Amino acid sequence: MVRTRVAGWAGALLAAGLLTGCGHGADSARAEHEAHEQARSGAERDASAAAAVTAEDADMVSAVSGVTTASPVGLKFKLREPPRVGLPLRLELALNQEAGLDIDSITVTFQPSDGLVLQSDRIVQFRAPPPGATQRLVVTLRPLQEGLLNLGATVLVDAASSSMSRSYAIPLIAVPAPQ
Repeated sequence: MVRTRVAGWAGALLAAGLLTGCGHGADSARAEHEAHEQARSGAERDASAAAAVTAEDADMVSAVSGVTTASPVGLKFKLREPPRVGLPLRLELALNQEAGLDIDSITVTFQPSDGLVLQSDRIVQFRAPPPGATQRLVVTLRPLQEGLLNLGATVLVDAASSSMSRSYAIPLIAVPAPQ
């Protein structure tokens, strides 16, 4: 009878331990599940923001650089209409920063080729841009002749530990203005 009582108590203690452990495990699993849901929703939010930037830049073209190594800042451009001789042309530019890079300033200097007049500021500077941000600007040009014209852009990136510059070419083919 003592054996039966001990076995009964042991069984009751084992059941209580399992129930208590299961309750704790359920709380832990619930907390873990909630953490995963929060992480997933944050990742989905980040992906949505990245998709919006990607969709916005989908019709932009990368400017041409003679350097093949990676740059902390890339340059893309977009034209809403073809360049026409004698008419102003709005060129939309986007400077895409590498994620996680802390930049002190970005300076862009423009140099139009012969037959192309720059009607905007020749130098544009962005001070302490947020890491990974895209800087947008619009440059106004006026083609003076038909044919292949070029807008040169030099991008100087200053960070705490280094400076780097990259030269880009933005080719434009000017056509006669409508009569």
